[in-house]
Amino acid sequence: MGVLIEWVISVGVVWGIIHAWILRRWSHGWHLALSEKMPVSDEIGPLNWTVLIPARNEAHNLPQVLDDLQKQHIQVDVVLVDDHSTDCTLDVARDHNLTRKGQMKVLTANGEGKKSAILTGLQSINTPWLVTLDADVRLGPKWAQMWHTHLLDISDEFACVAGPVVLTTNPDKPSLWQAVQALDYAAQTGWSVHCIAKGLPASASGANMAVRCDTYPDTRGMGPSGDDTLVIQQLQRDGHLVTWLSDSRATVRTAGASSLRSWMQQRTRWAGKAVHYHTRTKRTAWWMASMAFLQWSLWLGACVSAKIEMWAFAWGWWVAITFMNLAYVRPIAKWFGLRTTWMHGFALGLTQPAHVPLVLLTQAGLLRPFGIASKPIWKGRTCST
Repeated sequence: MGVLIEWVISVGVVWGIIHAWILRRWSHGWHLALSEKMPVSDEIGPLNWTVLIPARNEAHNLPQVLDDLQKQHIQVDVVLVDDHSTDCTLDVARDHNLTRKGQMKVLTANGEGKKSAILTGLQSINTPWLVTLDADVRLGPKWAQMWHTHLLDISDEFACVAGPVVLTTNPDKPSLWQAVQALDYAAQTGWSVHCIAKGLPASASGANMAVRCDTYPDTRGMGPSGDDTLVIQQLQRDGHLVTWLSDSRATVRTAGASSLRSWMQQRTRWAGKAVHYHTRTKRTAWWMASMAFLQWSLWLGACVSAKIEMWAFAWGWWVAITFMNLAYVRPIAKWFGLRTTWMHGFALGLTQPAHVPLVLLTQAGLLRPFGIASKPIWKGRTCST
């Protein structure tokens, strides 16, 4: 038993050193992206982009983002594509003031799914660029101005610009549940921006993303849901470059999952689509899964051995990894204006090791008694890959 404990401790030390090195690389990529100078111009000029909003069953949220668009310092044209909603989303869009003033076209998608909705809207856009927004986001008053400044003189070698997204509608004072999700998403964003800055297979959110219209790929063969990582990685496979809009005033705010059930459905949906990701991206996911597996192994080993040194190492390793993760994510969260406390970070450290086992239990159908389906459901549809 003593030899086994020594071996487990040695593995834990090596894994911790490697994890620290990985986080340092991600932080370097994040700061590299921030160091890129944004174009500064007061010129308005003709708009070379159009807002595209795919929407399904968003009658409750849609008026807010449309009102935000109406209040922008720069007025932009909008194309809204209804993805066969079963509520009154279509009526809400048609009755909005943007539609009455002729600033918004309202269409119905040809086919089902977010990807079909975007491709339908693309046919009605006459500008070189489109900027996709989710129907449940909120915008600051200078959101459009920041996008316009960035897209005004962007090089032709870029086909996609990932915009900043924060996973809470109340970054100044998030609840514990909101803050944990927002911090976790900020950590993912840091990795995504690192990949973009280094020219690696990247990820981003279509909740706030620009794509050159003549390069937008059809990724419907990879599943019906609207995964924007697939769009970015397909563009990269086609030889196009991706950049990041490093101005926090262009950030959009969107709510995280409202319950554990919806959070599990979200995580299972994300995990299911990873089969189509680039090998390098999969390796990152497997590394994070190995960190969770090792943490549980350390706790289990402490229970079996009942040795005080094993318990001390298991919890000491957790403290060290949690501290590393927080040191990495807090500057990113601060850039987004996300105000968090050490209690939020403590809660994040406790929940992160649970992600992988909960997803595996869900996919195996073992959480069905708790109302969590084994196949993720999004907008009333079952997602498949």
